[in-house]
Amino acid sequence: MVYDPIIHGKRYIFGVSGRLYQRNALYYDHETKSLWSQLLSKAVTGPMAGTPLKMLTAENTTWGAWRKRHPHTLVLSFNTGYSRDYSRDPYAGWKFPRRPALLVSVGNVKKIYPYFELQKVARGLVEDRLGGQSIQIIYDHRSQSARVREEGGNVIWFVSFLDDLRNFYPKAEVYHAPK
Repeated sequence: MVYDPIIHGKRYIFGVSGRLYQRNALYYDHETKSLWSQLLSKAVTGPMAGTPLKMLTAENTTWGAWRKRHPHTLVLSFNTGYSRDYSRDPYAGWKFPRRPALLVSVGNVKKIYPYFELQKVARGLVEDRLGGQSIQIIYDHRSQSARVREEGGNVIWFVSFLDDLRNFYPKAEVYHAPK
């Protein structure tokens, strides 16, 4: 998930707090030390509590698939000055289901598209309506990734784990592929 660090005209610097809320990372801002929920997209404690973050479009995919669509992309180096193995998943040993799903939001209407349901769609294309807007979910079987194509620009979407999305957004409809 990617957020705009400008809030009310001021740039904030964010870091990972090392704390979890319902198995999901909490960030903090260096300026106020408020804690921010990744999945709720807002501050949950501190002076900024209740302040929303503006989500920016981001996509989980393979480097090859991305590079094919965006050949002039620049990449940051793993030489960050920190001794961290970025190829190692720090949560790999956790015993909980890690089934990816796409959350799509138009205004207050949210819908969850589990990858295991998107995999059932032959051409990998789901056409749907959400909050009065037409959207297309494009699932790439080869890279096992999903993205949204829409007209109008007021759709927010991101990938997380299905159980976390259900927990954070219990009223969201869950997509089921046609039989």
